[in-house]
Amino acid sequence: MTGPRRAELWGLPAARPVGHVLAVVSDDPTLAGRAAELLDAEGLDVRLEASGSGLETLQGLQRRPTLLVIRSPEDRRALDRTLRYVERRAPGAIVVVVIALGERIDLGLTIASGVNALVREEDLDVALGPAVRAAACGQFSAPTDLLRLVQPPALSHRERQILGLALAGLSNAEIADRLYIAPSTVKTHISAAYRRLGVHSRREATALMFASDHALGRTVLATLKLADEYAPTKEQP
Repeated sequence: MTGPRRAELWGLPAARPVGHVLAVVSDDPTLAGRAAELLDAEGLDVRLEASGSGLETLQGLQRRPTLLVIRSPEDRRALDRTLRYVERRAPGAIVVVVIALGERIDLGLTIASGVNALVREEDLDVALGPAVRAAACGQFSAPTDLLRLVQPPALSHRERQILGLALAGLSNAEIADRLYIAPSTVKTHISAAYRRLGVHSRREATALMFASDHALGRTVLATLKLADEYAPTKEQP
């Protein structure tokens, strides 16, 4: 159901279409068609001008793009070159960068580079249209876990300590033995830390910690290092 049809369903005025000249830079050849279809379904007036896998996609275009969807390449320098080119040749264009799950990205640097929205690849179907509409209103949008890196939630000293040991690979029982607390207390602290961080597993917590340059990540990683230094070693035969 398109954006205007959804509005009609709720008795609201239909959203006014926003005209955009779209260019897609991606090593995935299917992204351009997918993005155009999703934006059309959102009720946006979009005309696909060009698509390709590199910066040359944007060079020599007859019409200046007003909306760019860029699949974040493995080489950060390639993304930087593309963003600098867009800043020079298409000032004011809305730039949406599509990132993979677990991809590390400097949010502050990304915003400073002129990116208007970050959308995870697996969330593209539901997030691309709203992200473009938000950008048209001057709003920046990104996945919640990335925004938390800018202002990470506060964990207690014990939560940071236990989370660091958990990420080092210690079981709840091993953490309890090391800290002289009950295993049930360890589980309670880990659950509380997960809720504050917005994660659901050790894998997700690890990805968040290693993507963070803030005090929270440094504190947990310091605990990780300490746990590794003092971890018991097996006796050699």
